[in-house]
Amino acid sequence: MLSPRYWTFLLIVLAAIAYSMIRFSHQAELITSPADTAAYRYLTLDNGMKVLLVSTPDSEKAAAAVTVDAGSGDDPKGREGLAHFLEHMLFLGTEPYPEPGEYQSYISRHGGSHNAFTAHAQTTYFFELDNKAFAGALDRFAPFFISPTFDEAYVDREKNAVHAEYSSKLKDDFRRIYSAEKQAMNPAHPFASFSTGNLDTLSDRDDSKIRDDLLTFYKEHYSADRMTAVLAGNYSLEQLETWATSHFSAVPVRQTTPRTQTPPLFGDGQLPLDMNIEPVKEIRRLQFTFPLPESQSVYQFKPVQLISSLIGHEGEGSLLALLKEKGWAEGLSAGRSMSTPYETALVVQVQLTKLGLLHTENITQALMQYIDLLKQQPLPTYLMTEQEQLSDLSFRFQEQSRLSDYVVRLSSNMLVYPAEDIIYGDYRWQPASQQTLKPYLDALNAGNMLRTLIAPQVTTDTTDPWYGTPIRIRPSDYNPANIETDGLSSLHLPAENPFVPTDFTLHSEPEQAAPSLLLDESSRRVWYYPEHEFEQPKARLIVQLQKASVQASARERVIARLYARTVNEALNTYSYPAYLAGLSYNLSASGRGLDLVLGGYQHKLPVLLERVLSEMTNLRQDSDALERYKASLRRNLENQLKNKPFERELAELKLWLYEPGFSPEQLLAEIDSVTSDDIRHFADSLKDSVAVQIYVHGNQSQKQALQLADIVQQAYPASASLLSLPEVLQAPAGQYQKNLTLDHQDKAIVLYVQGQDTSDKTRARYGLLGQILSAPYYQRIRTELQMGYVVFATPYPQQNVPALAFIVQSPESAPQEILDQSIRFFRDFEQQLADMSDEEFDSYRQGLITLLTEKPKNMNEKAARFWRDIEMGRNGFDTNAAIAAEVATVTPDQIRALYQAAILDMAKPWILMTQGGAVADWPSLDSVARDSQPRF
Repeated sequence: MLSPRYWTFLLIVLAAIAYSMIRFSHQAELITSPADTAAYRYLTLDNGMKVLLVSTPDSEKAAAAVTVDAGSGDDPKGREGLAHFLEHMLFLGTEPYPEPGEYQSYISRHGGSHNAFTAHAQTTYFFELDNKAFAGALDRFAPFFISPTFDEAYVDREKNAVHAEYSSKLKDDFRRIYSAEKQAMNPAHPFASFSTGNLDTLSDRDDSKIRDDLLTFYKEHYSADRMTAVLAGNYSLEQLETWATSHFSAVPVRQTTPRTQTPPLFGDGQLPLDMNIEPVKEIRRLQFTFPLPESQSVYQFKPVQLISSLIGHEGEGSLLALLKEKGWAEGLSAGRSMSTPYETALVVQVQLTKLGLLHTENITQALMQYIDLLKQQPLPTYLMTEQEQLSDLSFRFQEQSRLSDYVVRLSSNMLVYPAEDIIYGDYRWQPASQQTLKPYLDALNAGNMLRTLIAPQVTTDTTDPWYGTPIRIRPSDYNPANIETDGLSSLHLPAENPFVPTDFTLHSEPEQAAPSLLLDESSRRVWYYPEHEFEQPKARLIVQLQKASVQASARERVIARLYARTVNEALNTYSYPAYLAGLSYNLSASGRGLDLVLGGYQHKLPVLLERVLSEMTNLRQDSDALERYKASLRRNLENQLKNKPFERELAELKLWLYEPGFSPEQLLAEIDSVTSDDIRHFADSLKDSVAVQIYVHGNQSQKQALQLADIVQQAYPASASLLSLPEVLQAPAGQYQKNLTLDHQDKAIVLYVQGQDTSDKTRARYGLLGQILSAPYYQRIRTELQMGYVVFATPYPQQNVPALAFIVQSPESAPQEILDQSIRFFRDFEQQLADMSDEEFDSYRQGLITLLTEKPKNMNEKAARFWRDIEMGRNGFDTNAAIAAEVATVTPDQIRALYQAAILDMAKPWILMTQGGAVADWPSLDSVARDSQPRF
């Protein structure tokens, strides 16, 4: 029988759905959230293209996405990566706009962004920009699907870009593991093929020119009746429909081959298999892949998600709780890895400790035991009802995301869900019967399993042909009869969730323009903002425990991280149900101490806060567990040293700029000597010498905010002085370089050009210059010269210090060549900047203003903006508005003068980070007396 709490929820859910249906009786068939202020219209053009229109009131941005029902799974045999290559080529010129950089330049100068991705069964293109520029963007976007030129010169060049993308991932473990796993699959299944492409698969051949194959693929798959489009912006539905019709009705309908049933992901008798994969980084993971029946036709019951949520549960009685108690695992996740109209795959990933590597058979047995629990009897009704209630609660209080992300999700959903569920389908979660669940549960067995061990120095006997990853594949030797695992009886299904909220009362505090300071003391500040723009029963609490020793000492930072890990692990089984119920917390070490952030439904927030603080002040320690946490931290830091070259260069740049700051090597040197006594002493010292800064944002009254602050004060009485942010060093005048010697085949540069004051005026000018340079630098270095896949020119402020950054990672070009070509671009661009019309300049200026003044899309984003100003001590909370006001006054001559001084004359400080060799005639950054450099 359902408890009163669940009857309350059932009424709430029914009311929400009823309200949505009432709304849409006047709009269309789509079901929308009561919190959604947008208007929608669904239509099918005469050419069969499905279109969704989204009228977004008060939005400064507009966005569009087109999804094509074709992806890497449709690559012809021998032309692996062709769908991905085609995605690249559509950006490089159309009949109305033949210049390859025109689309990108237009989006950039109107404050926008664009991208695309190729998945197994779809390819999606999307953009977002200033709402006023939407029509012009559609003019340039729609021809992708009508009249691309496939210019032969760029066909030849862009192969190099695809190859550079492939090359840049040769030491990327995510890509390596993804590719290696395919070697264990049925080679006849399209998913088992290489999807990225490189110069070998995309080369011209005697009987097959790559451009001809591109054209053939385009005509065979890019047909209007296999496409969906979403247009969203602050326009009427009538205007959006006019644009949809005028721009996309010309997309041709072609004679395409319908998709047919593919061979199974694993052939008959192929499973069970055991696989070993050796990674580059220190990764230890045991992974289980189960092929399942298709689940798209029963999306409303979400059987795979339900099963995954139970296997991946982290509360009392869970599989992860048992594995952590044994010291075998650090984390566990479960979910779909693939879903097509013909099949689904479920993957369970266990993050192993070193001890766990010795107990993979026991872990397998524990997983099978938990799966048996799911099969033994029908699942309890409360589990089914809870999933439905929480999903509908999320739908009722749905929060908006970035508009470009939203249109991508909707355009993808249009391939899967019926029209009425394009929005609601992700949330629709009806209780599944045992009959519905049975085929999925039946497929979860040891005879239908690919078990993969990913760890350093595992036994291997061959390599993945695409990434050279060492692997071994063999029939599985798992035999439960030979294994004894203690403690399996502790496994049980989750209990009813005590954190499900039932109080959705909204506060009645008066509106405020910005956060107010409720308490202002030398050791404690409490900020408060009552939310009205997003009227939801949610709140966000940020508690910053500042400790001077953590800011000043590498050892104390290590201890702080280990302390936070200890607390988080102790709370995991308790807090996980709260997370599922939409209330989460995060305790982490920062550069100034500890940050505790809670967010979600406000009803049970004080309960969770009190429990977290209780655990923090009454620390439970286990010496064996501490050794595991130290090993995990060591692995994390060592893996940072194996990041991509440009990422390492940016990290080294920031390390030089910020004081105090500590490198991974410095932190690594402190780990071994940390003891349990050190952790205990740190926990105790927090009560004696800490400064506290608190920010309460959301559906909380002023009285409630002070009550939360009092709860913190009782646990941690503030007594120390509040700390300032780390200082940013002024770079030395002239040009300096630092060459890294990384174990990576790619070369890279990061060129940093620093501004010399922190005024809003200077920040505005650097921001606008970075915006103007972004697209043409990319066009020259990446598209024309093909120097690398990773190419950026961007504003790169650090705190309130303005700067520009030019970033290139290349598989072939040495740093000297990249720098030389960059400087050549700078010289050539001088004329382009001089010739820029007032109209074009104004579009850049207005685009940046739109970026700066864009309203937050949800409460968390709004809170983050206010918190940023709190951190910077900008108590007027006007950073973006003030910089935007300065941008509005910037003239073309002022930007040309800045370009002349900072770029052409090199009169501003330049710092160059390189990988793959130093450049000539630049002194080393190490020769600079860093400690004597002035601070901003």
